[in-house]
Amino acid sequence: MHARRLLLAASLLATVPATAHATIVNETLSIPVLNGTARISVEIRRDDAFDASKQPIILTYSPYNTLSEDPTPGGTVANDSIASEYVPKGYARAVADVLGTRDSTGCWDYGGPLEQQSGAELVTALSKLSWSNGKVGMIGASYDGTTANMVAVVNPPGLAAIAPQAAINHWYGYAYQDGVRYFGNSKVPTDEGIDTPLGFDFGLARTPPTHPDTDSVLDLPTGRYNPCDSVDHTMHGYDTTPDYDTFWQQRDYRMRAAGIRVPVLVTHGWQDYNVKQSEGIDMYDAITNAPFKILYMWQGPHGLPGTSDYDQLLQRFWAKTLKGVDNGVENEPPVHTVGRTGATADKTPTDEDSWPPPGTQQVAWPIARTATTAASYTDTGTASEELELQQGLDKENGWLFYKSAPLTQAIRFAGSPYVEATITDSADHGQLSPTLFDVAPDGTAVPISRGHLNLQYRNGVATAQPVPTGQPVTVRVRLAPQDQTIPAGHSIGLVFASSNTVWAIPDEPAGYSIAVQGAGPKLLLPVVG
Repeated sequence: MHARRLLLAASLLATVPATAHATIVNETLSIPVLNGTARISVEIRRDDAFDASKQPIILTYSPYNTLSEDPTPGGTVANDSIASEYVPKGYARAVADVLGTRDSTGCWDYGGPLEQQSGAELVTALSKLSWSNGKVGMIGASYDGTTANMVAVVNPPGLAAIAPQAAINHWYGYAYQDGVRYFGNSKVPTDEGIDTPLGFDFGLARTPPTHPDTDSVLDLPTGRYNPCDSVDHTMHGYDTTPDYDTFWQQRDYRMRAAGIRVPVLVTHGWQDYNVKQSEGIDMYDAITNAPFKILYMWQGPHGLPGTSDYDQLLQRFWAKTLKGVDNGVENEPPVHTVGRTGATADKTPTDEDSWPPPGTQQVAWPIARTATTAASYTDTGTASEELELQQGLDKENGWLFYKSAPLTQAIRFAGSPYVEATITDSADHGQLSPTLFDVAPDGTAVPISRGHLNLQYRNGVATAQPVPTGQPVTVRVRLAPQDQTIPAGHSIGLVFASSNTVWAIPDEPAGYSIAVQGAGPKLLLPVVG
């Protein structure tokens, strides 16, 4: 994943008067956690002119601080653009090193129980500082937002709100979709960032402390240079039949999201090819008992929206949750989504009362093949949507192509499409990787959404079950959620394939054949209105 991208914004809402002579304090605290077996290093930047009125804390719990070390004497990773934005308004900025990274001791736990508990204890300790008003909000992008999710499900005293951005809701979903290992992408290849867990177990988690002391030096042999369970992390992260066992359940924050009792602002990109867009959508849906929740989805890749409306929303969210400002943000439409037509993003977000938008229904959209040959193909292990577009979707060179009639009016779909089909497989394994397209009248096509299913997990990801060779089985594949409008005159295209090699690792180099039974696959679209 990418290192934390910093918020750049103008000051729009001062909740306390600015001081003429600010006195900035930078300090580093060492917080004991996990019954004293480890400690968390946290750097804080604040203006002590606000101490008399007490300050809330905006915290990021990050494994990336080794990459953002401030080289200046007395420098601090807490002196970032969030600090520049909020410290003058009377907030304190805190940036802490995740368990087992940089200047924190202990073992990196790959989103697991120790990492969750250490973050929760850190929040509670910060809320008790003498100059604090007792409220801590957590923010961050990518892994930095994932720590906000994991701490919120623990629900520690002192946590007042979270704003996860492009964050993971369950680590299985970062590595796999229904048992298929994600690979890269052709749209923004650099978007993959640092591979997890490999890049952490054998990279960031093994870097020495940047400000060593006795505790951190003694921790090196058993913690830093020999991260706990690194072999187990690797085996789970790159398994070809990844059962959803205890390891993954411990790292599934959706399962406990009903326990989140603080306001939440979820931010995610509809074109996030790193932490997939479903991670934001599904977490928002799973949060059912928060005082209020807000969803902001934008047409961009892994990172943050650079729009003024988002910055204003975030400022009002913090003012309400951390300072108690009565600005009404909790009573406004909770969903802000930037849709698109083709590959062109809308200019402004659409405000909705819910997600999916009111009136959205799953519609079985008629699609059919134009070819008259048998509805079967042999997987080459090399097919991809890029190859399909280059050769022509209707060439069916290792895939099947289905298309709707031209639309008589524009339709908007919002959410996840599904593909259902009855198939036979020539082997006891295999996968499906269908892709949805917007097909213009001249035949040009834009990929809209992708899905993947390891056929051994057709009945759920708990346990791999071999496919009965040559016997019909019914499958259901979820495609990535999207907010997409398809214009009148265009058609909806579906490539039914087993490989999409740029985006996911194929089941094997080549060899098995898939035959689609009956009338073909059923395409279910979440159509608005």
